[in-house]
Amino acid sequence: MVGNLNREIQNIQNPAFGAFAIWNFVRGYYSFNSSLTPFPVLFIVMPIICREDMVEVLNSTNKPSGLRFFANKFMSTKVLKNDVISQIHVSSSNMKDLTLNSIQIAIYTSLITMDYENALVLPITTTEHRNEPKSIIKLGKSAEKLGFWCSQLTLHEISQILKVRF
Repeated sequence: MVGNLNREIQNIQNPAFGAFAIWNFVRGYYSFNSSLTPFPVLFIVMPIICREDMVEVLNSTNKPSGLRFFANKFMSTKVLKNDVISQIHVSSSNMKDLTLNSIQIAIYTSLITMDYENALVLPITTTEHRNEPKSIIKLGKSAEKLGFWCSQLTLHEISQILKVRF
């Protein structure tokens, strides 16, 4: 049982998957108005995408609804997990190394590039990869939707909604 759990964690919490998730997030961010993604916001991707309960709510939220509506769902009586949002900041700190390694792989594999002077990230390609397993593609779509939502907000607004500090 413990071996299966460790294997499952390694399947999701690994830098190669993280690179895929971050690339999809950056694609989603870029898709709104061709704007570049601020580097600090990348640190919210893995804490959200690696939590099944958050991904379920993310997938059940319509794309036009936005990040506020997504976060507010955790306060509803249907979900009632208001502590989940407040845990993103701690999780992003705990997953900092995973996120940095994921960004490094995404850069080395030419999924994203970075404007180092301005700390902005740009997708090198926006073409979807369809040869991944369906479960991975679904998580990629979730990251893409999250990026789209974040592109419509300032860093301050994102930090207020998700209770994180950049």
